[in-house]
Amino acid sequence: MPIATNELKRDFFVVDEWATVGQVRDQVADTQNKWAYIIVRLDDGRYSVLRLNELTQVLQVQSEILTPEVLDTPLANVSDLLAPRAGDAVEAASMGTGRARQLMNKMPGKRLVVLAEGEVIGLLAVEARSVQKDLDLDWLDGSLSFGVPREETDAPKGAEGVLSFEDEETMEETAPPPVELEPEKRWINAEIQDHDPEAPLHVSEVYTLAFDVDTELRDTATGGAEFDYGFQADEQMVELTIQLSSEDFEIYTEPQKLRVPRTGKSKGKARFDIEPKHEGEGVINAVFLKDGNFIQIITLKLQVGASPQPGVLTAETLGRPVDAAFVAQPRDVSLTILEAGNEFQLIMSSGAVWAPAKLPITLLQLDQAIAQARQELQDIVHLEVNSKKVYQAGIDIPPKVNEIALPRLAKTGYRLFQRIFYGPDANAHTKQMGDRLREMAQKGTLKIQIFSKQFVLPWGILYMADKYDADQVDPELFLGLKHIIEHIPLQQDMRVISGTVDSQPNLTVSLNVNTDIDKQMKLPLIADQKKHWEEIAQSSGTQVLVRETKDDVTQALGDAATPDHILYFYCHAVSKSLAEGGGPDASTLVLSNKGKLTLGDLYVDAPTDVALPGAPLVFINACESAELSPLFYDGFAPYFMAKGARGVIGTECETPALFAAEWAKRFFNHFLAGKSLGQAFLDLRREFYYDHNNLMGLLYALYCDGDTQVVPGLQMG
Repeated sequence: MPIATNELKRDFFVVDEWATVGQVRDQVADTQNKWAYIIVRLDDGRYSVLRLNELTQVLQVQSEILTPEVLDTPLANVSDLLAPRAGDAVEAASMGTGRARQLMNKMPGKRLVVLAEGEVIGLLAVEARSVQKDLDLDWLDGSLSFGVPREETDAPKGAEGVLSFEDEETMEETAPPPVELEPEKRWINAEIQDHDPEAPLHVSEVYTLAFDVDTELRDTATGGAEFDYGFQADEQMVELTIQLSSEDFEIYTEPQKLRVPRTGKSKGKARFDIEPKHEGEGVINAVFLKDGNFIQIITLKLQVGASPQPGVLTAETLGRPVDAAFVAQPRDVSLTILEAGNEFQLIMSSGAVWAPAKLPITLLQLDQAIAQARQELQDIVHLEVNSKKVYQAGIDIPPKVNEIALPRLAKTGYRLFQRIFYGPDANAHTKQMGDRLREMAQKGTLKIQIFSKQFVLPWGILYMADKYDADQVDPELFLGLKHIIEHIPLQQDMRVISGTVDSQPNLTVSLNVNTDIDKQMKLPLIADQKKHWEEIAQSSGTQVLVRETKDDVTQALGDAATPDHILYFYCHAVSKSLAEGGGPDASTLVLSNKGKLTLGDLYVDAPTDVALPGAPLVFINACESAELSPLFYDGFAPYFMAKGARGVIGTECETPALFAAEWAKRFFNHFLAGKSLGQAFLDLRREFYYDHNNLMGLLYALYCDGDTQVVPGLQMG
């Protein structure tokens, strides 16, 4: 994974070591921020980082009496300042944010310069700032003073003359930034209290499983994970909710709070009483939430009874790192769905309330249910009325056609919801969970978050009516026409924690297109999109890159310096499931000149260990595709996320080309202007349906944090 660019400090300028003190002073004035970092590029290729107040301090230590001539002094002459702060820089694409932070802590001054193709793009820096009373810090107030009595300028006594740094009227007064404390290494420890971790557990005995945060990963811990939470400036304590779920253990304790201060150990522990139900391997899932927002899950696999390997077999951490809680926003409903043997386990959270339930459906049954639902979507895409494929012919759908399509889709969505929560093996608790979710969905607009690895539904088409009535279909009961839905796939080492796509100094968007579509459709769909993006580039300063061939795309994805913040594909696509010939590796993006780029090709020619430094949002707009598998997630989505993408937008089935082009145009107009991803999806789905009778917005799936937005938003047009 690359270093997340949104984590970098951007208040800086770069000079070489032969820049004079006066030139540095003037550049600080130009930044309008007297706390800006001064990055000095040394002749030996290293970098020294300092601030203006630090330069002032060194000058005053070296010179008992300051004179105006000091402004002509090159920085290279102040060796006491540069040498102790000199260190190597790193390329953003060379490592992840976590590793970069570790390296930063070893660097002089705790400051690490970050490059992209050799150019400085920012730095990681954490420091405790202090003001030394014996040193003059007048430069921080806008002037370098010589010889004026301290009661007038607070300058050092004995100097002569006054040299103005910049008139205070033209220098923006900036309050000193809040103190940032050096981060310490901390760990979440999961420990069975008063029990030897090498000794076996026993059926019918009750144990206490405790979680806490410590400055070490203790030998007695049965499992753990790094605690790397980024505290806000005014935040002294974070409160995480931990809830356990298991089919192999009785859990006698309700969810517990774990309170962690800014530094040091947690305030107490979150303790749970557990009892093994059977011998052999048992699994406990510990879910961490903040404000109802899923952060991560620690899965403990424990051995119960006699075994050559008693105690913990494995401990796996999935989801976002704990420091994602720093940017996590509250969710109305959070659904965490985990595979548990031949069925699934659901953990439903809403605020401080949570409940677990079994979903008695196998992966094969789920795949079949999803395939049938997507086939119905596909049939609506190809719906013919009077020998005309209405949804392919235009955006506006006649009311009479909508009266045919709406109840068909409602029946499909109703049946899919039934199969999940009300199947023949569903117990009373599972049905109660379905009732609760439906009851909430029938009320106000919700932010719904789904975390799962295999449970990849077309969530938007779920129809949440108490019963299906073909004559009384209410569009507001489609989950995707009323609520914001985000599906974040569970996977290891998810390092993109920020919901911000940084548009400064400029946003880079790539158009990866199949120009053959214009010939096939006899419409300028690609040409019109290119023209639209040219207009966006002119009005907003967005850098737009166009790639048309298989080789162009492969080369870009295999290049660690590819700058894309948004990777947009408008092309044909074929996605293969595990059961189909060739499997997921045969999934294909079809680009210009019939260039077929398979997933297998990408793994070889643009492997996942070559990360994309821009943490891009990937939008695969699969128009007029030959087919899209029900298991879309087993194709391109995990590939791009392993490459460092923040998320993927995909389609549930092939999408009408005209609609796909128009959806993309309106979507980017909303998103680039600063609207959050989830809100843009909801608004567009409602706009297309209520203004055009068009249900095709429900074909799009969001595998990304719905709070993701471009900051600052661009001026569109």
